[in-house]
Amino acid sequence: MSENRKLPDVWIARDGSDAAAASAESEWAAGYLAGILRSKELTVIQSDRPSAGGGAKLSIVLTGSDAAAARSAAEQQGIGLPEAAEAFAIIRHAAANELIAVGADVRGLVYAVLELADTVKHSADPLEALTSIRSFAEKPTNRVRSVTRLFSSEAEDKAWFYDEGFWESYLTELATHRFNRFTLGTGAGYDYLIDKIVEDTYLCFIYPYLLPVPGYSVYVDGLADTEREKNLQMLQYIGEQAKLRGLTFRLGLWNHAYDYGPDNTNTRYKINGLDASNHASYCRDALKLLLQACPAIEGITFRVHFEGGVPEPTHDFWRVVMEGLQDAGRSVEVDFHAKGVNGELVDIALNTGMPVVLSTKFWGEHMGLSYHQASIRDREFVPRPLGARAKSAHFGIGNSNLKQGGMDVTSKRSYTRYGFADYYRDDRKYGIVHRVWPGTQRVLTWGDPEQAAGYGRSAGFCGSLGVEWFEPLSFKGRKGSGSPGGRELYADESLRLGVRDWSKFSYTYRLLGRLSYDPDADPETWRRFLRSEFQDAATACEAAMAYASRILPLILVAHAPSVANNVYWPEMYANMPLFRSGERIENIYQAYGYPYNYDFDTPAPHTFGSASPLDPVLIYGVNEFADDILAGKRRGKYSPLEIADWLDDLAGHAELTLSESQERIRYGHAPSFRRWAADVRIMAGIGRFFSQKFRAGLAYALFERAGDAGLLKEAIHYYHAARDHWKRVIEASSDVYKEDLTFGRAHYSRGHWSDRLSDIDKDIQTIERIYSELQAGTSPEVRTMDDMLAAVPRGERPPGVHAPVSSFIKGEPMEAQLTFTGAASGLHVLLHYRHVNQAESYATLDMERQGDSFRAWIPAAYTMSPYPIAYFFEVRTSNGDAWMIPGFENRLSNQPYYIIQTKKDRSE
Repeated sequence: MSENRKLPDVWIARDGSDAAAASAESEWAAGYLAGILRSKELTVIQSDRPSAGGGAKLSIVLTGSDAAAARSAAEQQGIGLPEAAEAFAIIRHAAANELIAVGADVRGLVYAVLELADTVKHSADPLEALTSIRSFAEKPTNRVRSVTRLFSSEAEDKAWFYDEGFWESYLTELATHRFNRFTLGTGAGYDYLIDKIVEDTYLCFIYPYLLPVPGYSVYVDGLADTEREKNLQMLQYIGEQAKLRGLTFRLGLWNHAYDYGPDNTNTRYKINGLDASNHASYCRDALKLLLQACPAIEGITFRVHFEGGVPEPTHDFWRVVMEGLQDAGRSVEVDFHAKGVNGELVDIALNTGMPVVLSTKFWGEHMGLSYHQASIRDREFVPRPLGARAKSAHFGIGNSNLKQGGMDVTSKRSYTRYGFADYYRDDRKYGIVHRVWPGTQRVLTWGDPEQAAGYGRSAGFCGSLGVEWFEPLSFKGRKGSGSPGGRELYADESLRLGVRDWSKFSYTYRLLGRLSYDPDADPETWRRFLRSEFQDAATACEAAMAYASRILPLILVAHAPSVANNVYWPEMYANMPLFRSGERIENIYQAYGYPYNYDFDTPAPHTFGSASPLDPVLIYGVNEFADDILAGKRRGKYSPLEIADWLDDLAGHAELTLSESQERIRYGHAPSFRRWAADVRIMAGIGRFFSQKFRAGLAYALFERAGDAGLLKEAIHYYHAARDHWKRVIEASSDVYKEDLTFGRAHYSRGHWSDRLSDIDKDIQTIERIYSELQAGTSPEVRTMDDMLAAVPRGERPPGVHAPVSSFIKGEPMEAQLTFTGAASGLHVLLHYRHVNQAESYATLDMERQGDSFRAWIPAAYTMSPYPIAYFFEVRTSNGDAWMIPGFENRLSNQPYYIIQTKKDRSE
């Protein structure tokens, strides 16, 4: 008997009278769910008649929130039907063995169906799992939840770009975890005016790789017409498949340079037919044609500062190009990558009449903790006078033949380079999206539900639209470092994933997507995945990965020798020395325009101690803390020793819970567990290394200032301990990962953990030589670090209570109050406050004590501003202790300061 004559296990019916249920997206989702059910050996019938499935063990009805059946069932279950865009509900009608999947719109309905599919996929008994569902409704916290995948290497990226099966599974994964946007980016691996030699230009300047433009004889040397046509067909296919899954499809056009400079010796794929006279008009017409050829494209990211391919000022160029958007015949979101963007560029975008977004960098080009920086480094904040190139972050690198004058706009707005800058005006006519760059962690799995929920909460910071993530492997093979074989990371063949490289990060996508949709999501939505992967070890695996995943973001926040992800890679750290002799280092990458090390982005003397934290108002630099110790004082900032203790604690918990998982795991040789365990070990080892390096760095900084041999001896002791932990990182990664993991051509952006050991050894040997020379001379004092720290003790900290208000009225004083319960004597409290504008410094006020409370009033003149206000408290005791309120919670997932929004008057 054929399947449609049997009583099926599951009947899936779409309500044909409902627009959302009748959509192509709903049809795809229903088919996907049916396929997952059949893969579990269940019989399934699909229908457009909801009332016809009574004989099935379970009926699943897909409908919109206006349907009478949905309203009736929701009322019986006591839940509200979704109304917000992208919201959904799943209603269990137990008496009828029925589940009703309800969407407020098409995307919401897709999410409801994919939630059912994910439940089935990760269940040992899918029917039991489905019939046990309790009715619930969900709605999104953030309007934008996006992922960008970059084409960075012809050798490594063509395989997945042309693979339809890859796109079907990858885009399904994103939609399942409630990302609502996908961006395909090109050209981000090349930085105009910085890179002198560009080895790999495929798709970098994308238009001539996709289509001919009438009226221009523009073509790419060596690119066959058939390949160009194939590229366009794939782009169209990707867009259609994204749309089918309810994803907004977008392009990221990070480069508009057609000529890569006079020093570029690579002529492969040379672009012909363009010069300064027709560059802008060609881009305008090509953009219009591309949008018409790919109607699925709903938004475009443009890099509009000098690195995007046009010397500054770029305004005239972009004014012309934007006409192509206006002539495309439909609404297309304009997203300007915010670096260097000023009011004139904003107006150019707004004048298109299209929706406009500025996308800012979240923690520079890295992944920090799950809050927005309270401050930026001095190198970004302090305006540089003209001609002061010796202090410029770009000094000594780049293409000197091209860059003179080409960076002028961005250099005057340097605070826009790596943060949210001054874009949070309350009269803004653009949206803000925060983009998380893949500088901190690229190779190792990341997965911490607490941090992911924190990212979800911070995505809506001060009315932001949401967050976009560069996926971890975005820059694999960048700058011509790729090799045939795809983005493969593993040396061990049994661990390799091939074109499904993204599946290594399935847990990462799951957490980031779902907890950006709802930061308070039910933990079951990720724990079912862990149970299906790790069975009895699931709880321990979750904990081990969570602890380990906090390590690298914490390191990034505390130690930032460079904000550029091209250079600083905390995951595979190029060692920064404790001591530098001042001897000139030959830059072997000068021909390429790259720096040799961190010197270009770090204050003199370019040592570990001189490197700035990435949030310097909350976290001490090593040398800064040493200076305060010698002065017999401390501020409320987190010290290098506190960071070290945190790292040790995180690493210890990661190691302990990993050990527990190894005892509980049923299939310890399964590739998924071996990948997981290796990554936890490596991250824990990196945490241990940095905990000891911070201690060594502080001991050495104190020695430099005080001259005590005991301090130098301690520095050596801690440095050797750090080295021992790095050796364990090497042991954990050897035979697992390839010996050369390439994310660029220079040594600091490629290689293996084992490559980094020689620089660590060299620095230790230098410190030991200094110690030997010191011992040979006059016997110095032998104070230790503990002796020095005795002057700045840590004591019991009374909790402070603050009830923040949500808004202030412009032009009126704003009161801040902090209360201590019976323990306020001997305390001094300082209020730090600043507009949510990174072009400004913090102001401070001494707070007035009134009983157990402290009060201060931010002046009316200060509140007369278009910006929200950020503030926090610094509490000091009479014995020299100090700390911040609110500061960091133990899980490092909170915002360590308060935000208050503006109101024009009391009527708002």
